[in-house]
Amino acid sequence: MTYHGRDKVKFHGSHLWLGVAAALVTFLCLGATPAFAQEEPETCVWSEGSDSCSHLQPVTVDFGEDRGVETYYSYVTPDVSTFYNATAGTKKAKQPSFPGHFGKFLNLSPDPVRIYWDGKGIGKDGNYIADMGPMEASATGTFPGHHFYVTPKKEPTTILHKWTVQKDVFLMIYDPYQNIQDDTQLLQKFYQNQLLLKSYKLQKDNLHFAQEYKKVTGREWIGLYGPQKPLAYPLWSANYIGQTHIVPTQETHFTQFPSMEELQPLRQTKTETSVRQLSQYRSDDRELNLTLTALSCAPRVFEIQHFLSSVEADHLVELARGTTLSTSTTRAGSGESRTDDSTRTSKNTWVYREKSPIIDSIYRRAADLLQIDEALLRRRTPEEHPELGNSRSIAEELQLVHYDVGQQYTPHHDFMTPTNIHGTQAMRYATLILYLNDVEEGGETSFPRWLNAETRQQLKVTPEKGKAVLFYSLLPDGNPDERSQHAALPVKKGEKYMTNLWVWDPHFH
Repeated sequence: MTYHGRDKVKFHGSHLWLGVAAALVTFLCLGATPAFAQEEPETCVWSEGSDSCSHLQPVTVDFGEDRGVETYYSYVTPDVSTFYNATAGTKKAKQPSFPGHFGKFLNLSPDPVRIYWDGKGIGKDGNYIADMGPMEASATGTFPGHHFYVTPKKEPTTILHKWTVQKDVFLMIYDPYQNIQDDTQLLQKFYQNQLLLKSYKLQKDNLHFAQEYKKVTGREWIGLYGPQKPLAYPLWSANYIGQTHIVPTQETHFTQFPSMEELQPLRQTKTETSVRQLSQYRSDDRELNLTLTALSCAPRVFEIQHFLSSVEADHLVELARGTTLSTSTTRAGSGESRTDDSTRTSKNTWVYREKSPIIDSIYRRAADLLQIDEALLRRRTPEEHPELGNSRSIAEELQLVHYDVGQQYTPHHDFMTPTNIHGTQAMRYATLILYLNDVEEGGETSFPRWLNAETRQQLKVTPEKGKAVLFYSLLPDGNPDERSQHAALPVKKGEKYMTNLWVWDPHFH
């Protein structure tokens, strides 16, 4: 693989908030330009009548008398040939050998329901998947030929509807009143609840929009049109496989262990400062250069060698060994977490940023890597980012995970289906994986649905101590990226320690 260029960008903790209006979408990508690819420029601004962004195209939808005609700028995946610095149309995408895909359920009834996977195809004794409120959605990973059914939440033996998953059909809808067009009749069915009627129309408009979106992009619309907004935070460009970006950070590596007294939890994480904490235990370099290398363009996946030092990785492992690890859980859509031994078999715990100065430094380094203000990854003062309307971190705590031989996490997505209750439609948009040890055999992170022109097999990333992997769960237009499905492959020999940092857009909900 030939690497063609590197972009070096300095960050000083500034917040790159991108305002969005009905006719203005701001999309920020940073990247070098390959010879034949349509590059994403440093700053890409969509406004009405503009054609300055090569991968954003308008979707125009007529919603009728209630809403009229609206335009939304959607992300169109570049031609796969450009992923190899080749002329568009000279290469063809390979069909992944992995047949699984995302499955979204939509409850368009006024009553709460429950979804079951019917593994035997007999219409009873199914495996519980999730509960769905009225006009809400849920999701799971699925395969063609899978059977599901829906029941009233409190009547598990009363089947309301059944589905059999078809190839590349993501959406399964339960709508008992789909043939009723009159609002008065619908309102009767919805217990005279105007809010339910409004939510029903929103979901119907979303289905209409999804049809037009697919015509332009060739992709399913998973989001919720209307409340859904394009991304508030930047994405690194992945114009071609092997593209690199260099990010300097003042958060240099710890090369020695501080004393136990110095590693005590922080009372609070201070605002940005030019003085590094515990600098006497760090490398003598003034800054650390982090190099992101694009492993995949769709989804956008980057490898960062030496994100952690050996000391930092060992510190995290010691935290794991000193904590009682719990069985990892899964969650369908926006539902409750549950234990699923057939899907996820690891153990995990959570590590707060304030746990130690080393953990705080890792968060600051991650903020630089993601091109965002470190204040977004902690509790903030009222003066810091008041536009968010809250003081919470936009990231979850570090999830520290341990896998023994044979343990795995089967293909899944990190994003959840959006709810119509919360207007911001907050979702996980970026995942940063940190590997804490060298695995003797197995334990790779795989992306089975990556778009490429060379192989039908999954993309595998080998876990190596100190290495990080960054990938995005959302596309630039705000729609979840179905190709971001990934797995933790079984450990064949040895053990595996890793951490996940999940970052939300625009805020953690």
